Amino acid sequence: MRTVDLPNGIPVFLNKLEYKVYESLNEETCKSDLSERDAYLAQSLVSKGVCKRINREGKTYYKKNKGSIQ
Repeated sequence: MRTVDLPNGIPVFLNKLEYKVYESLNEETCKSDLSERDAYLAQSLVSKGVCKRINREGKTYYKKNKGSIQ
């Protein structure tokens, strides 16, 4: 288990797989560039508030929230 701080300073626990996906996210990572498993984990990061999901031009992108410790 690892912790990542949200922009408001609240720590959130991530398991090893979620943390691996979190660290692999660049500025914006397209969902089609991720495996099905990593896309599912990225969605769980969105539900925890650690990442953002952006829909643009019919594609889905994942991005780290600003202010989260890297």
